[in-house]
Amino acid sequence: MQTVKQARKLKRPVAVDLFAEAWHSSYPRLWNQEVLTSSARTLHSEISRLRFSETDPGSVEPISRFFKLSPGGVSNTLRAGTDAARGAFTSPRPIHYRFPRCITVREMARLHGFPDWFRFHRTKWHGARQIGNAVPPPLARAVASSLISAMGVIPQRPADAIPLGHSALLAMDMSRAAFHLEIDVPIQRRDRKSGARKRTQQQTEVERLSQLGMRIQ
Repeated sequence: MQTVKQARKLKRPVAVDLFAEAWHSSYPRLWNQEVLTSSARTLHSEISRLRFSETDPGSVEPISRFFKLSPGGVSNTLRAGTDAARGAFTSPRPIHYRFPRCITVREMARLHGFPDWFRFHRTKWHGARQIGNAVPPPLARAVASSLISAMGVIPQRPADAIPLGHSALLAMDMSRAAFHLEIDVPIQRRDRKSGARKRTQQQTEVERLSQLGMRIQ
């Protein structure tokens, strides 16, 4: 491990990019700040993008029930979704306030209070669920600060900078992760009990436009 002073003495551009200041009283991390992980965007259909663009910031898109963020407002609660017994469905991500798309996992992480060096699973599905299941770091820090204050402890920032874990861990599915940790698979396959057939997006759009007195050409 390197100390803060040692990291700053490295004059090579790559080494400078790899250094990041500590987040409050945590360890500084060694990471490439030019690489912003968890930034994959969802490829929405033209119909979805149109509905998203027609939705006012701070309101809910009526078909998908997605909340559209407001540039001057607050986010809705970022939830993980249902468990395996109820289909393992991911909770909907909010719509970006400016662009006609859902926010990325990294944008969710920023709303939740995670520093940019913190990494999540490579897939959007798992990454969004990890954030939805997590306690927001600012909330955890507030609770911990109250505890150490009551205990009379004065926190000190570590001097050593530490690297991030192996990136291969970010791509493991449940079975591989359980094998790596030498434990039983904690979550079984999702239960698909419902036999209901979903309507296509085109069918939903035809119904929506008919209610508005419009026709699709």
